[in-house]
Amino acid sequence: MMMRHCQLLQSSIRSVNHHHHHRHCRQLSILIRSCASSNKIIQKHYPHCKAILIAKQQQCRSITTQQASPSPPIQHHHHHRLTISRAAHLLNSHKLTPPQLCQHSHNLATFGEHSLHLNAYVKLLPLDDVMQQAQLSHDRITNGQRKSWLDGIPVTVKANVAVGRWWMMPSSSSAILMDERDNNDGNGTATTIGGDCNNNDIEEAEEVYESDIAKKLLKDCGAVLIGITNMDEFGMGSLGLNSGISLQDSGDHCNNVTGSSNGDSKQEKIYLDKKQYANPIYNPLPWMHRLSMLQSHNQHYNDNDDPDQYWIEQIQNSTVQNPHGIRNEDALEELLDEVRYWTQPPHNDGDSSTNIEASSRDYSATTTSPLLSSGGSSSGAAVTIAHGSSLLSIGTDTGGSLRLPAAWTSTVGFKPTYGTFSRYGVVSYASSLDTVGFVTGSVECARIGWECLSGSDRRSKSNDDDDERSCVDFNKSRDATARVYHDDRSCELLTSQQHQQQEQPTTDTTKPLANIRIGIPNAFSLHETPPLIANAWSAAANTLQNIGGATLVPIPESVVSSDWIKLSCAAYYVLACAEASSNLSRYDGVRFGLDVDLNDFANLDNVQGYEEYHPLSNMTALEEKISTTRVLGFGDEVQRRVLAGTSVLSSDRFHTHYEAAAVVRAKVSQSIERAFRSTAINNGGVDDDKVDVMLVPTALSFPCTLNPHLGDRMMDDMDPTAA
Repeated sequence: MMMRHCQLLQSSIRSVNHHHHHRHCRQLSILIRSCASSNKIIQKHYPHCKAILIAKQQQCRSITTQQASPSPPIQHHHHHRLTISRAAHLLNSHKLTPPQLCQHSHNLATFGEHSLHLNAYVKLLPLDDVMQQAQLSHDRITNGQRKSWLDGIPVTVKANVAVGRWWMMPSSSSAILMDERDNNDGNGTATTIGGDCNNNDIEEAEEVYESDIAKKLLKDCGAVLIGITNMDEFGMGSLGLNSGISLQDSGDHCNNVTGSSNGDSKQEKIYLDKKQYANPIYNPLPWMHRLSMLQSHNQHYNDNDDPDQYWIEQIQNSTVQNPHGIRNEDALEELLDEVRYWTQPPHNDGDSSTNIEASSRDYSATTTSPLLSSGGSSSGAAVTIAHGSSLLSIGTDTGGSLRLPAAWTSTVGFKPTYGTFSRYGVVSYASSLDTVGFVTGSVECARIGWECLSGSDRRSKSNDDDDERSCVDFNKSRDATARVYHDDRSCELLTSQQHQQQEQPTTDTTKPLANIRIGIPNAFSLHETPPLIANAWSAAANTLQNIGGATLVPIPESVVSSDWIKLSCAAYYVLACAEASSNLSRYDGVRFGLDVDLNDFANLDNVQGYEEYHPLSNMTALEEKISTTRVLGFGDEVQRRVLAGTSVLSSDRFHTHYEAAAVVRAKVSQSIERAFRSTAINNGGVDDDKVDVMLVPTALSFPCTLNPHLGDRMMDDMDPTAA
């Protein structure tokens, strides 16, 4: 389930064209080496991931015993996930139009939020704005002026990324960054800042704040933005439980903060109650499996069916109420009733308005909760891909925030080398760790996304020059960290390695990975590794060797030490919290953050249970404002990490904690770099015992079961720090 490197290579084994495998292998080599220094490439092994997920579900439902063999994976037919290449083919062949495709994606997004209650979005663009973008793309394709393979493709962007006129100030799913003009339109769909968008062309709105990655995706590549995805607040979390806002209540935060001037604390109490009822971002896989079963009852497809025709019918017949094309309406309604039961439990606050729609029956007597965590912090990005409402979703990765949700949702999480994509326009969490990446539905989609966003998309151009270098010019990036971490030799080194690989003799030309050396570090063979994950790891390595022709190279403890690997998690939390404490100090209600009127909260100390929100009596007026702003704006997890970061940066802990963590990071980085061929070539050494890529698990834990009916004990079968 966790094998990112494996999936990239395994997908190449399956998809490579026999007559063009040399060129494909060169492109694959470029992608591998450009990402090798991060030690995390892109993928997870799909069938094994499904087996792990289902085994966990059955374990939670007491269907199997400890000695039972793992149940077979859910069989998703190849029709059930639309890829970027197929969508682009349908658009370019004029079998579908961008408005039709984006209408279908918007229907899926609306259905996922209001029927499946996935909480994947903090902002879903109005359909008119989506159609406006799609029509511009349709005009370009019709006139033969397609910008890239992503032109007309529905995409989403994480809430900590600025996307211009659609999301001028990214919220990072935090109440402290919500603008009071971000109101709902009454139908559960958030409007843009300042009200509905006018009909001006997108290109005319040049004065708004826009990140580099959003500009590349939406303007240069021509993708169509569907919405802004939810996340753990400021990227702090690994389970999708720490979101400070959601699509259903995003318009209420700042309006409730301003309150009323008559001293009534009801509005403020409602606001604070909403912080207690955070909406988790749910994994769609259990519901997608059920929907797939409903589809198979009335629709029988086999491998000989035309997938193009399937998707044409599916997209053209899509509706908001039934975008999946389920013909058995009674069975669909029964499924949605179960969804309502598990995701919308009654709140014991005496206010029935907090419940969207009550379920008609009690399902707890016959089954346990089917809800699963989607991972974090880029939870919404992975969920939108898994559900199908977008085909590529921009996210960020600080310590696994893209890779873990992708592994748990059977999608592809791509975290490139640090600094590859500019962080300009991204809300900072830990500046030395934050990395912009994306989630897609397949390895092929990830390759297309990489080629488009890195500027190496040659397939949409007439000149297909194999000698054109496919690498990122870091000197042109507005991200200062990229220029510091990468020198001018990166592209030259990459190109020299590419030519050296081409000159190496291949023992079996029918195997596309014959020149790829895959490292298996002994340091990751921990006793805590569950047998199912260990078996999947071993099976994936054998597949790469036997079918792909890759060479497996054990990496001994002398190169990558398990002692340093075991310390890396603790070092990560020390460094990340310290940098978060520094970055988030700007949210004081004066420069950035909520504009809180202290008079509106003067009576909260008299409300039982809310004494903690009242400032201390010995504070100055400015200190009271800063304290109240952060207490009301930051969620519990953010407050914990900021306090922890402040502690490790104190004078008595800086040397023992922060500097020690920095040493651990340096040791881990140096030991991993020594294992790669690129380091040996750069230092003029031999590379006989070096590798091109490492094959390691993403995590040693399964998606945990969530149950909102348990209240504060929503998650009781997993340590939240285990991920």
